[in-house]
Amino acid sequence: MKKKIIAVAIILVIMIGVTGCSKNNTKLEEIAKSINNCKTVKSYKEYNYDLKASVSKDTLTITTKMNDTNSKVKFELKGDILSNEKLTTKDLTTILLLINGVGITNGYEDGELSQNINSFFEEYKNYTLDKEGLEIIIDENKLSLKIDLSKKIPLIDVNKFYLKADDLDMIQEFIDNKKYGNQNGKMGNIAYNVFVGEEESTIEIGQDEKLSDSAYKSIITALEVMYGEEVAKKFQELYPNFVEEKTTVDAFTIEKDYQPEDKDESVFKDTEIVLVTINNNSLNS
Repeated sequence: MKKKIIAVAIILVIMIGVTGCSKNNTKLEEIAKSINNCKTVKSYKEYNYDLKASVSKDTLTITTKMNDTNSKVKFELKGDILSNEKLTTKDLTTILLLINGVGITNGYEDGELSQNINSFFEEYKNYTLDKEGLEIIIDENKLSLKIDLSKKIPLIDVNKFYLKADDLDMIQEFIDNKKYGNQNGKMGNIAYNVFVGEEESTIEIGQDEKLSDSAYKSIITALEVMYGEEVAKKFQELYPNFVEEKTTVDAFTIEKDYQPEDKDESVFKDTEIVLVTINNNSLNS
């Protein structure tokens, strides 16, 4: 009788142990695997910068090791919501790494979602957890991140963003006051440098990865601000599309794949650039 009682007790202990043991969340393990195998992690290793994602039950941890410094950022999963509401802006690299892993598991190419967010970060801050499955809240240097793993975060359409007349307020001021100068900056994945000169004026437009219709529309906007709609239409007639080789027609010279000397130290870093030069003497003759 005692042997039966002991045997039953052992079985109960084993059953309790098995049922009480929580397994790692399979969704998180898939995301962690995507992170560890992504191009960013592999490229960082070349600089002795180790990034690694690991999972324990419903917690995904991204560990950063560089020299003798270690840091860990944890994300907790509750239901379908993966979150950390106590981040800082210093954690942006880790956040993009996590989002890249989530994106890969949702069918995006490696880097596709994270690069899109990096280019249009301000627009993604307007996303909501209920609609797009992403919530990013920044208060000074504090940051909160929530991701709904049941949703596929939609990409921002890059072709929706190009220079508008209001973006070139300094250029308009130069024109109005008959002065010379330039205005540069970056909006979304469009970088620009517009210069108003006496004999020549230039429009440099750069775009992440490759030039698209957004870059062309940005050139037309700049021409409209600098010279008016008639000149912009003339340019469109002469150059309905980008040309592959440096070409001059009338007052306009267009050069695709332009490489300024200070490219890597300017707003044009990591972009493909087109340069339009306008000969003001020819234009006014």
